[in-house]
Amino acid sequence: MEQTFCSRIWRLSDNIDTDIIIMSKYLAKPSLREMVPHLFEPLRPELAARLRPGDAIVAGENFGCGSSREMAASVLKTAGIRCIIAKSFAKIFFRNAINNGLLLIECRDLYDRCREGDTVKVEVGRQIICNGTAYPVPGMSTEVLDILRYGGLVSRMRALDKSLPAAPAPRDTLRDVHRPGHTLAEQLLIHNTGAQDLRPGDVVTVRVDEAVLHDIYTPYIFQQFRDMGFYHVYDPDRISVMVDHLYPTCLDDDPRCFRYSRRFQDEYGVKRLYVADGISHQLALEERLAAPGKIIFGTDSHTTTYGAVGAFASGVGYTEMASIIGSGQLWIRVPSAIKVVVNGTLPKGVFPKDIILRVLGDLTAAGAIYKSLEFTGSTIQQLSISGRAAIANMAVECGAKAALFAPDEKTAAFCGVDLADCDWLRFDGDARYERVLTYDAGTFRPYLSCPYGVDNVHPIEDVAGTPVDQVFIGSCTNGRLEDLAAAAAVLKGHAIAPFVRLIVTPASRAVHREAARLGYLKTLVEAGAMVTHPYCSLCQGRSGGLVSGAQVVVGTHNRNFIGRMGSPAARTFLASPAVAAASALEGRIADPAPYL
Repeated sequence: MEQTFCSRIWRLSDNIDTDIIIMSKYLAKPSLREMVPHLFEPLRPELAARLRPGDAIVAGENFGCGSSREMAASVLKTAGIRCIIAKSFAKIFFRNAINNGLLLIECRDLYDRCREGDTVKVEVGRQIICNGTAYPVPGMSTEVLDILRYGGLVSRMRALDKSLPAAPAPRDTLRDVHRPGHTLAEQLLIHNTGAQDLRPGDVVTVRVDEAVLHDIYTPYIFQQFRDMGFYHVYDPDRISVMVDHLYPTCLDDDPRCFRYSRRFQDEYGVKRLYVADGISHQLALEERLAAPGKIIFGTDSHTTTYGAVGAFASGVGYTEMASIIGSGQLWIRVPSAIKVVVNGTLPKGVFPKDIILRVLGDLTAAGAIYKSLEFTGSTIQQLSISGRAAIANMAVECGAKAALFAPDEKTAAFCGVDLADCDWLRFDGDARYERVLTYDAGTFRPYLSCPYGVDNVHPIEDVAGTPVDQVFIGSCTNGRLEDLAAAAAVLKGHAIAPFVRLIVTPASRAVHREAARLGYLKTLVEAGAMVTHPYCSLCQGRSGGLVSGAQVVVGTHNRNFIGRMGSPAARTFLASPAVAAASALEGRIADPAPYL
């Protein structure tokens, strides 16, 4: 890594998400070089052709937010970008970039004082000079400097002694480990590492209980695993491969990912391969892979979902996943925490999705970067595991490292565990939270996330009456049984508005079967819905109802980024299943309360 260099600046704005950097429809291409011409296509389609090796990007807040797709970092490296300087970075993108040997620098002042085309001089770990002004920059941790020194995580892992046995997985249960004065995240990491005390900013190496891979990344994980010099996975019983993003196929390159998914089973003895059984986050809950006290990493940003049952769960890129399945370990920084307290009874027509949308609107897209969001209060206790999962799923949209709920009787029953084995994980009055948000549930109303940012949240009365072209009910956020039940309750005995498309995607085969048995699917189909196979579908913008032109979508999924569901001119509103169903019924954004 060069310590001093000069680069030409390309200037980008706040909240540049990974869909803007590289759209999902290009992710299955066989090489990174083939993805380079599509960089920044939804926002600045001309930019890719103008980039030159050695250039730098200067951006605002929260660069690299959104999906955990490592291609966003590796394609920028392949294009020759020397470094990225931003006010702040999304947590997963930061690690992905460093793991690819791409230098990232946080500097809050440069963005507002530079112009596109300026030249910046970078002195790594010391300062940035632009237009005669010097801007000091923070130093880097030992771990980051070590990875950059090797040119990326692959080279660093290749240099490790592979003769050492993988670290054993932690004990499944451990009674009486509660540590007063600690957040849920700190307690989980203490449980895993055996440390006597941990505080925000501490760096620890955790032993990984479960690793969850999805199909898009399997070719890259497989190759990185080999390049790191591994020949055996750390534990074939603790690795799950989920075919959920690309099945059924929509592009020629998709089947390649299926072949690599199978190779993990055939060549390394990985026991759990789920093919078209549903979306990974739903399956991990159904199959009891997620459980209180576990440390789980997955190749998807919405891995935070598993915090609904008291697991410390977070997304990683394909390079770190290769390292995890080879070593069984991962270094992380202990996050600070924000406590969210919700008390009272939710009004009619208000659902868990509305809770998390309200929180996201208050925190903003960058308001919880690398923090643990920890939920409690009487309202939270009343929620089902599905409702908690919807909240935990979307915590990453404000940058959270993890989203956590303390286990209770519902958790124990759902996971099939003894509550006495996990009641050490509980809220402590002396825990040190960075911030506490307190809400009266009775004041909540239906909320919608409006284009083009998940944190652009408004109460329904601000947007009611907006004409709608398409409604989508599904995804790992709101494709569960109670979500389909809520939509069916609104639509029962009615027909959707003419020329409105209603697409329903159950989150798993099990959800599909149970919804059929209970008559929910019959109600939805009779109202005019099209019911699809359980997969990631529209949520990732690859198939199953992509929109064109300036069409308007109301969806129950988790992201409404520009171009996410097809046309960059389309507008997507995120809402609860009940709001989505009422909007399909009326052909405009509508309050579900009159139909419940």
